[in-house]
Amino acid sequence: MWITGSTLSISQRSLLPEHPPTERQLRAQDLARRLIQSYSARHAVQEALSFIREESHVAASLEGDVVQFVLAQDPLEHLGIPAGYGSKGGAARSALSAALGCQSSREPRDIDIVRRGRHHTPADEDVARRLMPRDFSHGARVELIRDLSGYLSTRDLTINEAVAEGRTVSATLLCALDTIGQVLRPSRYRGGTLHRKPSLHGQSLLKMARLYAEGACANESWRIEGVPEEASFSEFDMATHLNKAFQRGRPIAERFLHTCTILSLLVASADPVTEMLAELEHLRHGERGLFPDVPEDEWRAVAARSR
Repeated sequence: MWITGSTLSISQRSLLPEHPPTERQLRAQDLARRLIQSYSARHAVQEALSFIREESHVAASLEGDVVQFVLAQDPLEHLGIPAGYGSKGGAARSALSAALGCQSSREPRDIDIVRRGRHHTPADEDVARRLMPRDFSHGARVELIRDLSGYLSTRDLTINEAVAEGRTVSATLLCALDTIGQVLRPSRYRGGTLHRKPSLHGQSLLKMARLYAEGACANESWRIEGVPEEASFSEFDMATHLNKAFQRGRPIAERFLHTCTILSLLVASADPVTEMLAELEHLRHGERGLFPDVPEDEWRAVAARSR
């Protein structure tokens, strides 16, 4: 079905949404294109900021190249993140969506904890163990942020250029626009320029395919932009994202693999889920098996297929 660790040529540069976008989303997408094309041109920044202020449910201020939103209450309070700590990834995206008035019905899958500072403390270990126990058992710890702007500029996707800290959510302009516009694209750090080809890792491309699938199943209008001409990924990468898809249910796993097929990452199959699990079954076993969220019924189907 696929070749482990191979470099695949990808024919499509973008993948359109399965559901028609709203006027609000189209406006955000247009402003994002202008911002990318003009880079730091003042008029593009001001136009984007004005739109974000109009669309957000809270006050938004620009500090350098980072937009800060201050909400009336902590949108992630139910997660129990202690004062002085924040979150990145899915939880931060959820908080930003709340600030922008485009809250998704999907709860964050897990919590990735961050803290401003230069040195780890004993408390960091306790917070990581309590709030992200599974990732902690695999070596994840609290990530330190020394410089917020520099930190945000090194994310893999634009929608990940966000950090939530209590009632404050910080994000780049492009992150805010792509959150409203529902666009999945490599960040400038990964996405290349007029003189440099994109360097998006295949794992991040799989992440875009998975998030696209989650949005499609939720009747959202996500689109994928900036697909590189070539991408490499391993069976470990595929197993990781397939398991995360199963955390949302089998329909998400099916749609994820279907999206990978559209992007020419996989060869079409009549039963892609069972076939992919069969190819990756050897990664299931061991103390740190990569498929803790795949139901046993799926493995019985794999076993029946091999008879």
